[in-house]
Amino acid sequence: MVIFFIEKTFFNGEDPDCLVDELPHIEISTNPYELEAHGRGESYHPIASPSAVVNPSSVDEVIQVINLCSKYQIPIIPYGAGTSVEGHICAIEGGISMDMAKFDSIELYKRNDGILDPMAKVGSGVTKNRLNDEVRHSGMQFVVDPGADATIGGMTACGASGTSAVKYGSMRNNILGLECVLPDGTFVKCGTAALKNSAGYDLTSLITGSEGTLGVITSVLVKLHPIPEHIVSALCVFDDLFKAAEAVAMLKLRDSPLARCELLDKTSISAFNRYSKTSGNSSHEKMEEKPTLFLEFHGYSKKSIEDNIEFVKKICVEDYDALNFTFTSGEEERKSLWAARHNLYYASISLRKGATGAIVTDACVPLSSFARLMTKTAEDIRNLDVVGPCFGHAGDGNFHCVLPVLEDDSEDYLGRLQQVNDNLIRRALEAGGTCSGEHGIGYGKIKYLSHQYGSGGLHMMKLIKHSLDPNNIMNPGKILPSQLLAKDK
Repeated sequence: MVIFFIEKTFFNGEDPDCLVDELPHIEISTNPYELEAHGRGESYHPIASPSAVVNPSSVDEVIQVINLCSKYQIPIIPYGAGTSVEGHICAIEGGISMDMAKFDSIELYKRNDGILDPMAKVGSGVTKNRLNDEVRHSGMQFVVDPGADATIGGMTACGASGTSAVKYGSMRNNILGLECVLPDGTFVKCGTAALKNSAGYDLTSLITGSEGTLGVITSVLVKLHPIPEHIVSALCVFDDLFKAAEAVAMLKLRDSPLARCELLDKTSISAFNRYSKTSGNSSHEKMEEKPTLFLEFHGYSKKSIEDNIEFVKKICVEDYDALNFTFTSGEEERKSLWAARHNLYYASISLRKGATGAIVTDACVPLSSFARLMTKTAEDIRNLDVVGPCFGHAGDGNFHCVLPVLEDDSEDYLGRLQQVNDNLIRRALEAGGTCSGEHGIGYGKIKYLSHQYGSGGLHMMKLIKHSLDPNNIMNPGKILPSQLLAKDK
């Protein structure tokens, strides 16, 4: 990662010792290495370390910390696994990092006769991989898969998504309720264990995607889904990126039963091959370096999957000139394929020797505009002479570029990288899309919100923030700039 630092003051004049003195029973660290680790995410944004890392182990302790921080006007930045990419966890206005790792409980909903409800109450510090390890014995799984082993609390706070969203939806579609502590110390239960709920304001949706700016999430009630009995993965190679993207739009229009649908451009496949070779992955077969669809099918019989594959293959090959369509049901082959897809961030960074970080774009558009925007972005990368693959969750119109950054990159090169992102987001908004499909805003994308929602939308967000957090202690400078909030006080 390219390492820069942001200078800031401690607690607006308060010393970290005030926390230690008044909360001696709570684990608090000022170790420099731990502070730095809690002030960086998985992106190019400068490190902004907190002044202390607080590790509460109960809701009561969260309330005590929040009340004390409110008393001394100390900013609070909730922390999960540190995998966010838009500066969400950077302490850009000082303050403490509240590490939720000790909120690690998992509770399945069972009747006395053993019948399982398809849900689990999960501590906000539980990672999605651990959750799936714990519930696998029940035949159920948690399906939101952002790639990184993020925490459930962090995924909720950022409105995460991933490769499985084409079938199961994003984090917002897989949460029934949550519990959180507001900036005034109030403990709140949002949602219910019922599969639908039309009572009052939708508080669960309000906190989901709020990026720690409205409160601290302590637990989440997530939906679980049955593990499919039969799974088949497929690769479909095209000569032309536009046709590959158009094929995806048609597959969705025809209601094709896809469980995953990822589109990678030629540069992405090249990055795969190069990274697999240098990382010593001998099991990875070299892939043809052309635009490629990664597909997955789920079913409860081999016959149903075979019919689905034939349907999708016919559209891709006969209607959109796909060159090659191969599939496998072998578990090891499937795991290798999707492990490669999830390693694309690191494979992309390896395209520039010495790069350890990257600008990661994250636009989402209506499927009718997906092919045009993805090909235009690939053209921008070529024309601006920068390095970076284009790929995405094609089935829901969400795509990314990973643009590797070197520590000694010139201002001109960094400007061209930013131009790729600006052009991409401008086109996405013109098409009726969003500047962020799954990564969130943090402070890296604040400038795009007014273009997306207009003054009315921003005004409503400011009213919500002022109402719940009048002193702006919850992750200040994220989603809404503090200067903008200060003007309305």
